[in-house]
Amino acid sequence: MGRSTPEVFIFPVDWESGKYPGPYNLQKMPIRINSILNLQLIVLMVCFLEVLGCTHPVRRLVFQPHQIESIPPYPEGIANLERFWLETDQGRVEWWLLKGDGVNTLNPGPAIIMAHGNRELIDDYLDRAKGYQRRGYTVLLGEYRGYGRSAGSPSRARIESDFEGFYDHLLSLLIVDPKRIVFHGRSLGGSVLSELARHRRPAAIIVESTFTSIKAMAHGAPDFLLSDNYDTVSALSDYQGPKLIIHGTKDDVVPVEHALEMKKHVPTAELILYDCGHSDGPPSWYKYWEDITSFLDRVMPDSEDHGQK
Repeated sequence: MGRSTPEVFIFPVDWESGKYPGPYNLQKMPIRINSILNLQLIVLMVCFLEVLGCTHPVRRLVFQPHQIESIPPYPEGIANLERFWLETDQGRVEWWLLKGDGVNTLNPGPAIIMAHGNRELIDDYLDRAKGYQRRGYTVLLGEYRGYGRSAGSPSRARIESDFEGFYDHLLSLLIVDPKRIVFHGRSLGGSVLSELARHRRPAAIIVESTFTSIKAMAHGAPDFLLSDNYDTVSALSDYQGPKLIIHGTKDDVVPVEHALEMKKHVPTAELILYDCGHSDGPPSWYKYWEDITSFLDRVMPDSEDHGQK
């Protein structure tokens, strides 16, 4: 009997679309290695792909500005809305600021940093921002590189650096109480801000429709493919402050099991489930804002100067 020939299975990637089906939905492509030379060639090919962009298809699943059909113009004429630009090594990145109702330098108030999902823009969060604004919160909407009107290309490291810059700008504003800055991220944004909390501590974190990790969303893809390996559970576990998880029971993009798994591993987090999907919003916006306001009223520290929540 001859020696059995080992088989190596590689997976197909559509390099045009960037689609990566995940290691458990692969069309198996057996390659028989008949010599040491063939084995060396395959190892060399794997290393070559890793160095020259094998992470590209996975990154295109995490960040999807190419899926956004149109970029609206900046909304002029909105009261208390200002546009700013963060200077980066890849060009300017946009961020918006909405001043909270009733706040000023003599009466600073709480603030919210918001981060959106992977097929969205800061423009899509203006209504949510206005909801916070009416409740006295100054809101910062930070864009991702390569999205909307912002320059560059997105990555976990670049976005983290930019949001550190956004936070520092917000912290410097005299209308903002530095001890009452809250993070609220939806979908990808929830993981972005959970990771930010490792370096910039918020008063509370709200994650909405957010995944447990990119690895879980990629069905266990090998780590060397995951250059943007967000791990929401790990980041929330490390954060010792108040946490709120919001999720839709009919979510078919990030299934509700992600929220339940998050709650299991981060038992101190509060969990609110709504009868909705991923992007159709809660069935009642009134209940949504009532729940968020109730959470923040309970967990936010008192204002040092005014003794108000």
